[in-house]
Formats: sequence, structure tokens, C-alpha cells
Amino acid sequence: MKNLPWVSDLKIRGGYGIMGNSNFLNATNQYNLYGGGAGQGYDINGTNNSIASGFYRSQIGNPAAKWESSVSSNIGVDGSFFNNKLEMSVDFWRKDTKDLLFQLSLPGVVGVRSSAPFSNVASMRNQGVDITIITRGNIAGNLGYEVTGIGSFLSNQIQSLAPGVPYFGGGGTRLSTQVVRNEPGHPLSSFYGYKVIGLFNSKEEVAAAPTQNGAGPGRFRYADTNGDGKIDDTDRQYLGSPIPKFTGSITLSLKYKGFDLNTNLYASLGNKIFNNQRWFTDFYPSFTGAAVSARVRNSWLPTNTNTTIPIFESASNFSTNTQSNSYYVENGSYGRMSYLNLGYTFPAVMLNRINLNRLRVSVSATNLFTITKYSGLDPGVGGAADTNFGIDVGNYPVSRGYNVGLGFGF
Repeated sequence: MKNLPWVSDLKIRGGYGIMGNSNFLNATNQYNLYGGGAGQGYDINGTNNSIASGFYRSQIGNPAAKWESSVSSNIGVDGSFFNNKLEMSVDFWRKDTKDLLFQLSLPGVVGVRSSAPFSNVASMRNQGVDITIITRGNIAGNLGYEVTGIGSFLSNQIQSLAPGVPYFGGGGTRLSTQVVRNEPGHPLSSFYGYKVIGLFNSKEEVAAAPTQNGAGPGRFRYADTNGDGKIDDTDRQYLGSPIPKFTGSITLSLKYKGFDLNTNLYASLGNKIFNNQRWFTDFYPSFTGAAVSARVRNSWLPTNTNTTIPIFESASNFSTNTQSNSYYVENGSYGRMSYLNLGYTFPAVMLNRINLNRLRVSVSATNLFTITKYSGLDPGVGGAADTNFGIDVGNYPVSRGYNVGLGFGF
């Protein structure tokens, strides 16, 4: 490398490992557990004068459950160039997780008192590219800078499920159908439901469209995906993934004499959000308080057909507010200034006169602005990774903060 003086350091590396995980697996998961109490007693004689003691099964055991295992592999390149003014790191990685643990729902015939055990139901693959770029130097004179860019591209897919389990759903909402479906070939916690292709504008449109329960002017018009002339369960489809395809940030630091400026910009791109708040704000049967929602002022009317918000009415049926559909699914991409800090450190010559050896003042702000098309309170939606991930149930938005700092030393 002596013939390449602009290369300060260069390294190629690789890694491989297997790790076990038992976070969800309690020691009692393998056993049938029983409980009892007066609240679960029963008067066998039917006289209501006594209670016969007994027990009920509180948990169904699964002795076959075992740890999850994750096989991780990566290959990467690290480099420094131009006397360390530019640093780069690139990683190509893959993580295959086998025997994923999940608490499957039980059929009604089991009863309502027993809880399901955790079972090994799936395998999943995550793979992507992680990139870090750091550059530093002087723009002119005493003005120095350092810029750090971090980016991650992610692909997620369920590889397989346990025999006899074609898919399993989730999503804690008040809709009649499950919002989330996990199925091989699709990302984890993918949104699932009917695709809304518009609103019916007349009785003639209803009559000409595929048969749909509850269809009427101003109500949802669903896509007939299989072309059989009727809308039913077989027309449901995948509506998007809550997992971002890219996340990254840029951190900028500037220094000029005693002044310093630091800021961070964060971005999350390529994911969807299930805005469950629309169920409360757009439909009167869901929540009567929706009558005061600003959104319903643009609801469908015979004189206001150029809108996506359905008719505001008391009916609750298949074509209004009971089904999981694309009306709730929005673009979740966003960019946010995480923080901005400006400070000044007084020179030592000035401080000696007042018997101080350090004095710094600063002002800072957090979450100054967010750029997004998402209509909810905050696009940074969390949730459980396999059930409610990406479902906005009214999380409190990230607050904006301002701070003034003073630091000194004797």
C-alpha cells in the first residue's frame, strides 16, 4: 500500500456466530398450571348455600418449547483516507433466526381461563447493509468541522412457520378483523385487509360494482382482487410493512474559536403506519365525540364527493368502520432534527482575571421539527414487534424542549 499514500488504513473483516435467546421462555412454560379460589367456585347442589372447592387449568404447558437461535454472519470493510480526514465502514450482514417463540391464541373450545404457552413457530431472516462515513477538517482558518453519516438498509422476511400454521395474526384494535398478518414470504407484522379504491358516489355505482355488504353512497368501495364479482375474505391483501427500509442520521459539528455548534438529523424511510386514531375521529358509531372532530367537516356528502373521508353517519357495518383496510394505512416516512446545540467557551486569558479556569454557556433545543406526510400525532410509532408494531393507538407525541446551560470550574 506504500504506492497509495492517500490510504491511511484499510481492513477487511468477517464474522460468524450463533446465539441463543430465551427472553420469552419462563421455566414454567413446560407445565400445565392450575389455580383456584372462591371466585371460581360452583354450587353443585344448586341451593346457593355452599361452594364446592376445585381447581381450573390456568396455563397449558408445552414441554417441546426451546430457545430461539440466531445465526449471524457479516463481511465488512473499514478504511481511513487522506491522513484520517475521511473514515468509512461498510457492513453486509445477515441474521437468520430459527425457532421463534410466540404465544399463539387458543381456540374457544379450550375455555377462557387457560393461557397459551409459548411455542416455536417460525424462522425469520433479516439482512442489510450498514454504512458509516466520517469526515473532518478545516473549512478556513479556525473553522473546523466533523460530519458523521450513518445509514442502514434493512430487508426483513418470515421464512417459515410451524407445520399446520399457515399464518398467524395480531393487532390490538377494535376492528372486527385482525390488522396484522405474519406469513412466510412477507415482512414481520405486515398490515393486512381490504384495499379501498374510493368511495361510492351514487346508488348506480353501488349497483354496478361487485357485491359488497353494506355498500352505499359515501361508504368504502373495496377492490375485488380475485375478480369473482363479490367482496369477501378472499379479497383481503397485504397493505404494507411497518419496518423501515432505511434509517439513518447525519451529525454535524462546527467549531470556530470558542464557539461550537452540534446538530443531528434523523430519517426513517419506507415504512407504513396503521393510523388507528382514524377509527375514533372519522366514524360516529366508533366514538360519538367524533362529531366535534375537525376531520369530519370534509366527510363525503352528495355535494362533496371529492374527498377520501367517508360519510359521517350512525351506520356501522362491513363498508363503514368494522374492517381493517387501507384507509388506515399511511406513509410513515419522516425526518427529524433530533437536537441543536450552540455553545461558547470563554478563553482562559479572560477567566484568569475572575479566578475561573473554565466557563461555558450554551443553548439547546430537542426535536425542533419533523418533516412527514403522516397525519397522526407522531410518526415515531412503537409497539410490540409481532402484534402491535406500527399501529398508532394514540401514543403521546415527542415533545419539543429548550435548555440553557452554564458550566464553570474554579
